[in-house]
Amino acid sequence: MHGHDETESSVRTPLPIYDIHQDYDWNYAHAPKLSMESTDSMDPVPGQWTYAGLSVPSPLAMAAGPLLNSQWLLYYARLGFDVLTYKTVRRCERASYPMPNLVPVVSDPLMPGVPAVNAQATMGDAWAVSFGMPSKMPGVWRSDVALCRSHLASHQILSVSVVATPDATPSAVALGEDYAQCAVWAFESGADVVELNFSCPNVSTSDGQLSNQLGVAKGVLETVRAAVGDRPLLVKLGVVDDVEQIDLWIALAQLTRIGLVMINCVGARVRTVGASPNTFHFGGDSRGIAGKAIAPAVKQQFHVFAEARKRQKASVSLLPVGGIDQAEEVTWFLDRGAEAIQVATAPMLNPHWAMEIRQSMQPTGYRL
Repeated sequence: MHGHDETESSVRTPLPIYDIHQDYDWNYAHAPKLSMESTDSMDPVPGQWTYAGLSVPSPLAMAAGPLLNSQWLLYYARLGFDVLTYKTVRRCERASYPMPNLVPVVSDPLMPGVPAVNAQATMGDAWAVSFGMPSKMPGVWRSDVALCRSHLASHQILSVSVVATPDATPSAVALGEDYAQCAVWAFESGADVVELNFSCPNVSTSDGQLSNQLGVAKGVLETVRAAVGDRPLLVKLGVVDDVEQIDLWIALAQLTRIGLVMINCVGARVRTVGASPNTFHFGGDSRGIAGKAIAPAVKQQFHVFAEARKRQKASVSLLPVGGIDQAEEVTWFLDRGAEAIQVATAPMLNPHWAMEIRQSMQPTGYRL
């Protein structure tokens, strides 16, 4: 990594990215060939870094979204990421929503409560996400997680995102047992960390709504913790904008020894390009908006959670995700107490992103 300057970084050969014109299954089957670039010679980012309490050379983590299988994970593992999150898996097979799965949207700042955003014809730095948390059968993803772990370097961390699959009449007990079973399978398959997905703006069932159901969430976390012991756990939250709920989340996270990842998109309807104001994608249903548009909302929620953590003198790990795409934004969160940061959109658009950020955080440009 030594000797590269901004000019050299900017002229790197373009690398393959997720093809938004193809569906989830096509992209699953057409992962990029492994890059010849390797992290072996990359310097660690100066400082002492952890992820879910585990030592790691840098605070840059790849979020679950684009890491569909081991080939996608290993691709980004060779491009500067030391933490990689396997896309959300279940106890059963679940098909993806039909296309479009990713719709480019105008990246004007989006705060919770805004009813709609405008689609645009070409990709910028924000999009509406519509997958519905698909999953392969457990036998498939468990074998693939094991394969991935066996090919990652010893210093790299494999996190696996899991979610429950509620029946028609779900009970809180069944939901907890479902999450616990998936977490146990993930750890047995080689995961270093398990991330419990408690939020998906694209589904209305209980598996996507736990961010704002503290009573149910508490029972789920107690069940999972009893099943996995002291192994590292994270919970991915959606928008939580009630101060009392935020205080309760910090207390619950401290009690159950989990870290909090936030936020899992901001929900909004998506107007079609060039159409009348009343014409929408996805049948008019809300979808999760990711990327630069939600950066202000992520900063705001992180700040409020960090203040609650300070008030309670808690040691809860906070990991922001959403719209982070500049080195200055990475250090903004780290300076304010983030354990690490997660990204998805930025490296999906520019696979060299982590390498470029790591270069900027070397001693000549480091925040110390």
